[in-house]
Amino acid sequence: MPQDQFREILPKKETPKRVELKDLLRVRDLVSIEAALLTSPIGFRSTYPPRQVNSVYFDSHDFRAIDHSLSGSSIRQKARLRWYGEIEDANQPTLELKCKQGHLSWKILRSTKLSINPNASDWATAFRNEDGDCAISTIRNLLPVTHHRPTTLVSYTRKYYESYDGRIRVTLDEDLAFRDQALVSRPNFHCVRLHPEKLVLEIKLAEENLSILRDLAKTLPFVPQRFSKYCEALIGHLTHWQ
Repeated sequence: MPQDQFREILPKKETPKRVELKDLLRVRDLVSIEAALLTSPIGFRSTYPPRQVNSVYFDSHDFRAIDHSLSGSSIRQKARLRWYGEIEDANQPTLELKCKQGHLSWKILRSTKLSINPNASDWATAFRNEDGDCAISTIRNLLPVTHHRPTTLVSYTRKYYESYDGRIRVTLDEDLAFRDQALVSRPNFHCVRLHPEKLVLEIKLAEENLSILRDLAKTLPFVPQRFSKYCEALIGHLTHWQ
C-alpha cells in the first residue's frame, strides 16, 4: 500500500489492524443500546469515563481525502490532530494518520508538544511549540505532503465499552459538532453546526474475532453502514468546492 507517511518518522506508534463497523442511530436509543451491551452474554463493561474528543482534520487543496472516502476507495487515509477535553484546550494533541485498506483499519500515531491558539488571526500562526513560538513549519513537516490544509474541527462525546475478554470494543458517540475550517482563513472554534439527534455506534475487533458478531447481534440492534464524521462535516460544502 503506497502511503504518505509522516515525513518525520520517529518516534511513532502503529496500532494493530482491525475491523471497524459503524451504525448511525438516534440519541434516544442510547439507554437501550447501553442496556443491551451490559446484559449481553458476551459480557461488556465500561472501560473509560465518557470524554469529549476533538479532531482537526487536514486535507489537500483539492480535497483528495474526502473524495476517496465518498467514492468508497478501498485504500484511503485521513490526517488529524486529536485531543481530549475542552475544545479550546488544544495542548499536546496527537497527530494521527488513519489508514484503511479494504475492510481493515489502523492508525499511525505521533505525540506532539504543540498547541493551537483558537484566537489566532490565521492558521499559519495558530500552531505553537513549547516556547510559544510559531510552529507552522513543524506541523507541515509532520503531516503527509498531501494533507496540509485544515478543513474541519469535529468534536463529540464518546462512551467506551469492552468485552471482559478484551476481544471486542464498542464506542458510542453523541453531541456531534462540526466547525468548518475550509471556508475561513482563521481558526474557527466558535461557529458550529450541531447534530444532537445522532448517535454513532462503532464496533472494533480483530479480523480473527469476527465470529463474535453473531453472538452480539442476538442482543444488540446493529446494521453496519458507511458513515464518516469527516464526510458528514464537509458534505454541506461540496457546492463551494466544485
